Amino acid sequence: MNILHLFKRFRPHVMDVKAAALTDCGLVRKENQDAFLMRTRDRFFCVADGMGGGDGGALASQWTCGALDEVARPNRGGTLRERMEIAQEALKMVNRKIREYAYVREYRQMGTTVAFAVFDPRNDRRAAVCHAGDSRIYRFRDGRLSLLTKDHTIGGELSRIAAERVGDRALKLNSRANPLAHVLTRAVGPERELKLEWRRIDVRPGDGYLLCSDGVHDMLTDEQIALMLGEKGTPDMVVLRLDEAIRAAGAADNYTMVYLKVGE
Repeated sequence: MNILHLFKRFRPHVMDVKAAALTDCGLVRKENQDAFLMRTRDRFFCVADGMGGGDGGALASQWTCGALDEVARPNRGGTLRERMEIAQEALKMVNRKIREYAYVREYRQMGTTVAFAVFDPRNDRRAAVCHAGDSRIYRFRDGRLSLLTKDHTIGGELSRIAAERVGDRALKLNSRANPLAHVLTRAVGPERELKLEWRRIDVRPGDGYLLCSDGVHDMLTDEQIALMLGEKGTPDMVVLRLDEAIRAAGAADNYTMVYLKVGE
């Protein structure tokens, strides 16, 4: 085996990734408590949706994205596993920080959802997604939309349990109209022990990934999202199409999205 062949065998996959992001207060709320992180060069993307009284929700989401921004830096972790471990520890520290801040200011509840994607720094064809709460990560591949995360809400948890017993009829538990749909069972901040859900994924050329807060998927159906992701255009154009559709639907909440498109 010659040197050139060895180089080709062990050379990391490098694929072009383009991304765009947008966050908006919506048409009803007066304050935007969402935040996002878009580190395209470092292959690290995040959406966070804050909750809590006073300045609590906005700070919680900003602190979460800020902590992950530090993790995203090139000198922090040389493998995917290392980046995952560092991100986990960073969010544990944010969890403690939020709880201490809420205690001092006597906030009843303060926290944030989080949904982020991190690529393997040695191989762009591998990545991991992580989340807590009801912010979501979708993958659009070969014309099909797949949800890579699970809603950590009472409605979502009951839907998954009931679906195993009675089938698709149980999915109504997680519908927009159901009051249980937005009662979170996991988040960064409210509980002493932070529970994150991780998933390793493969990445292929042509994939599209949408990270979004519930202000997006509450206003748009999966069918609508798939239709807009399937139309031709740059990530900027996709984000603007989604933005227009959300506002047309009423934009009843803050909404934030990061869309990334994987090329060769």
